[in-house]
Formats: sequence, structure tokens, C-alpha cells
Amino acid sequence: MDDHFWPSVYPGLIVGALIGLADGSIWSTLLGALGGLGGAFVAFYAVTMLAIEPGLMPLIAIIVGAVVGAKLCTLLVGKFTGRPAAG
Repeated sequence: MDDHFWPSVYPGLIVGALIGLADGSIWSTLLGALGGLGGAFVAFYAVTMLAIEPGLMPLIAIIVGAVVGAKLCTLLVGKFTGRPAAG
């Protein structure tokens, strides 16, 4: 997956933005997208370090990483704004 870096992390951006949109504010959308992107980066490097071949398993790992990163960022937005995050 070494030559597929940016195409591999695009799902993180999309998943993170969708999770942020569920919270209903522009800050949560932006930070959810950034959190999803960060989670996808971490998952991408974990998959690369483990030398897992491209396929379904790395895609699942990247999406799970994006969901975790986006949820953490929207949780932080909820703490800063004083309202709980959606979902």
C-alpha cells in the first residue's frame, strides 16, 4: 500500500465529515473530518507496518480508524461547546 497513500485515506475524510455532520454543527463537521483523516493515517501506517496486502482488510482497518478518530474529535467538540455529541 506504499504507493496508494492518498487514495487510502480519502475514506477517512469522507467518513469523518459524515460523522461530524451527524452532530449538526460546522465545528463538529470540520473536526470530525480532521479526526477521520487522522484516524485513517494511523490505520494506514499500522497496515503498512504489518505488511498486509491491499484488499478488504486494510480498507476495513482504515474505515474503523476513521470512525474512531472522528468520534473522538466530535466528543471533544461536545465537551468544548457544553453539549453532548450525537450518536
